[in-house]
Amino acid sequence: MKKLPLFSLALCVAAAWLYFTPYMAVNKLQAAAERGDAEALNEMVDFPALRTSIKSNVQGAVSRGIQKDGGVFAALSAAATGVIVEPVVNAAVTPQGIGLLMTGRNPTDRDGDARDGEGKWREKVKINRRWEAADRFVVQYSDRESGAERIALVMRRDGLNWRLSGVRFPGQ
Repeated sequence: MKKLPLFSLALCVAAAWLYFTPYMAVNKLQAAAERGDAEALNEMVDFPALRTSIKSNVQGAVSRGIQKDGGVFAALSAAATGVIVEPVVNAAVTPQGIGLLMTGRNPTDRDGDARDGEGKWREKVKINRRWEAADRFVVQYSDRESGAERIALVMRRDGLNWRLSGVRFPGQ
């Protein structure tokens, strides 16, 4: 009879731990980004999946714009997008680029102090963290004044750990 309360307690602790693991992973990712810890970022980011996600988001946005505008150069624009996007995404999606992104700076800005503009960026953004599925957790950044979504970072479960594996741009 005494085993049931202990089992129930263990089950509750395990459920709470499972529920909060993505929140802890996001905090750990943010801390690693702020420290500039490339080794920790390498462990917490699925770089191939993240690059694929960003490329498909950019190409989708361009495709929607081309369909909307049409015109003579639509096919050329679509083809050029792949050529241009690939090297830019590959250059920006690095441990250093992720670190800069998570501290509110442009991933292409490799110079300057990591604290530059951080306070202003945090004042303008509202961060919403939520579960979307048992294996997917989203961190959404929205404009504090208008409420418009800026970007959403997608974390996916990798065994018992969570890894940054995708992004969503507004309207997707």
